[in-house]
Amino acid sequence: MDCGSADKKRGFQSSRLLRSSTDHLQNGNSELTVENGHTALVIGLKDKVGILARTLMIFEEYGINLSLIESRLSKRDKGDYEFLIVCEEKADKLDTVLDKLKEKAKYVQVLSPPSEKKTIPWFPRKIKDTDTLARSIVGYGADFEADYPGFADLAYHARRKEFADIAFNYKYGTPIPRVTYTINEIKTWGTVFGKVTELFPTHACREFNHMFPLLVENCGYREDNIPQLEDVSNFLKDRTGFTLRPSAGLISSRDFLAALAFRVFHCSQYIRHGSNPWYTPEPDICHELIGHVPMFADPNFAQFSQDIGLASLGAPDEYLEKLSTCYWFIVEFGMCIQNGQRKAYGAGLLSSFGELQIQMQGMGRQQPC
Repeated sequence: MDCGSADKKRGFQSSRLLRSSTDHLQNGNSELTVENGHTALVIGLKDKVGILARTLMIFEEYGINLSLIESRLSKRDKGDYEFLIVCEEKADKLDTVLDKLKEKAKYVQVLSPPSEKKTIPWFPRKIKDTDTLARSIVGYGADFEADYPGFADLAYHARRKEFADIAFNYKYGTPIPRVTYTINEIKTWGTVFGKVTELFPTHACREFNHMFPLLVENCGYREDNIPQLEDVSNFLKDRTGFTLRPSAGLISSRDFLAALAFRVFHCSQYIRHGSNPWYTPEPDICHELIGHVPMFADPNFAQFSQDIGLASLGAPDEYLEKLSTCYWFIVEFGMCIQNGQRKAYGAGLLSSFGELQIQMQGMGRQQPC
């Protein structure tokens, strides 16, 4: 996985997402101008009689004036509507209102940047708030650039959108929808699974090798089957209290770490394009289930991950950058010494046959943490 290119995409797509959302609602090309002290929201509502009036009553109940309301047919859910609403209140004063809106709306997205005077970034207070994190994506799962494997494959585009929509509409506490994977998708999984598992006995750390057979036994990890996220999530919950939630695309480092504080791991459900099973520019289900999940089933690693997540809550940006960089290198490319030998526990190594061989042969760059 080329994580550097994924990082570059994060910043580009974040700004693009804000522009395209506001432009489309205004049916123009000019950016939405939000006055200081105001907040812009996009709210997705089902096409039901009186639903908008009932939603707007929430603002009235809390004495919040609205300066703009625009509507359009939802691009995410056919037959439903979404509304751009600008309210005369700062985003950091709307926590209660946002909670009320989420009870009625299919999704709520805050478009306005945070107030400059705000010193503590917003963070989730309860596990249900991870629904908000999951929808604050900086790259939707169906958006590709020209060098992306499968860029010209329209069927793959449509398939990726199916997975992204499942994730975007998922709510905490409900079963993760099961997916019927195609023959080609299973073949791609089998190619990766069969190759990397050959190296686990000699290249993976003992904790990983202790958990992986349990996943084979309990979750259907095998060459001819792609495990379902719901089964894997239930297994993890019994082992360490961690759960999976499907991810619709790239999310920010802050949101990713905040979810770890509640022992929630954002997990891709789609699989890389079959034309190149050894490369993916973003984490796919091979990377997540083969590389990450076995370590989240280890109690010590699970506790470490939650501790990092807790440390990130409300942290200033400069602190968060150091914390996320440290955690990223550990969980993606981490290695340790066991019985005098180098062993891997990072998902970027354990889900990549080539990377794992290079590091174990001492050819890659290594640095103590």
